[in-house]
Amino acid sequence: MNGTQTKSGRCWAVVGFFTLFMALMTYNLIIYPACAVTAMTVFGIGQTELTTLTSVTSLVGVFCGLIFGKMLDTKDVRKSILTFLAVGTALFFVRAFVLNYTATLVLTFLASFCVGICQVAAPKVIATWFPPEKIGFASSFFVAGSGLGSAGGFALGGALGIEKALLSIGILHLALLAYWLLIGGEGPFKQAAPAAGEKAPKDAAKASGVFKSRNLWLIIIAYSMAMTASMTLNSYLINSFISKGLDPAKASLMGTVLNVCLCAGGFIMTALLGVVKKFNPLMSAAMIGGGAMVLLAWFTPIGGLTWVFVALGGLFFGGSLGLCIGRIPLVPLTGDFGPALIGQASGFSETVKGLISFVLPILVANVFGTNFNGIFIVFGVCCALAFITGGLLIPELGEKGKLFRAQK
Repeated sequence: MNGTQTKSGRCWAVVGFFTLFMALMTYNLIIYPACAVTAMTVFGIGQTELTTLTSVTSLVGVFCGLIFGKMLDTKDVRKSILTFLAVGTALFFVRAFVLNYTATLVLTFLASFCVGICQVAAPKVIATWFPPEKIGFASSFFVAGSGLGSAGGFALGGALGIEKALLSIGILHLALLAYWLLIGGEGPFKQAAPAAGEKAPKDAAKASGVFKSRNLWLIIIAYSMAMTASMTLNSYLINSFISKGLDPAKASLMGTVLNVCLCAGGFIMTALLGVVKKFNPLMSAAMIGGGAMVLLAWFTPIGGLTWVFVALGGLFFGGSLGLCIGRIPLVPLTGDFGPALIGQASGFSETVKGLISFVLPILVANVFGTNFNGIFIVFGVCCALAFITGGLLIPELGEKGKLFRAQK
């Protein structure tokens, strides 16, 4: 990286953009359960419809990955993000003034799809701003921003109500658009395109390597299970503890505590990654610790320890998504595919994750309804699968792993 860009901090400004995007994306995702009471009243819906409104944002990832993955490997990244982010911002403003369930569902999908280009682009763009030994840390850091969105959703949702909360999402996306206009673009580590008449690198010609990559599939499964677990927990935490006898105001406060701890856990895990320089042990701790603490919170009597278990569950679990996404730009270390295909790999992961994390929560809502014991067991199973695929089966891709050291 050249000295000017390093000293100016533009590389971290770009990471900051994607961190804020992840915060805003999660705020948009979580706003319906965070404003559950006013949302169900305004739209005239029940728990299943509320879950669908939340899950439709995840379905967006299916289409974002299919369309934006290849686009970002072949088109101008700065202009592509600028265009789709602008359209999505406009749609968010329209949504804020159309308080009809069906229309809101459609607008949520369309707006989230357009701005979803940022999530697909993040691993690819960040990889152009950092040397290989810093990519994993920077990529994990931006995902930690999702915790800010969760905490903000639960902290502000009840205070604003669903109508003002939806308007705030449009305003914040407008600010994000201005931010990208000022600092957006790819960095000095971008792979140059082949000159005229020159053959493309072998790895760039074999996109099938992305779809056949065992290691990418393991990351995708871990990512999907962690996302499903997170959505399940946030969708049901408040109502489940109210059903157990907790005062509604205290249950809402518990949701805020959880999400503040998820936010803090994301940044703590990222900081630990910078020290430990290994993904697998941290992913194992996140899934085992997070899963165990949340299950203890639910399956033990309500008391002071319940709050401790919820807080610790959030702190452990908070880094899980970043520890998954942070490894996508590093899969080329395995030889499955080359750096030129990171955009498609990111897009493919979002496609599969989006499909799984859309279908599973709706399936859980329809199968279990208000059987909260069953719902928390599903949460535990998702954590166990994420631990197995993201902590045990995949080779270590961190800076202190054998694959990384072999590249030096």
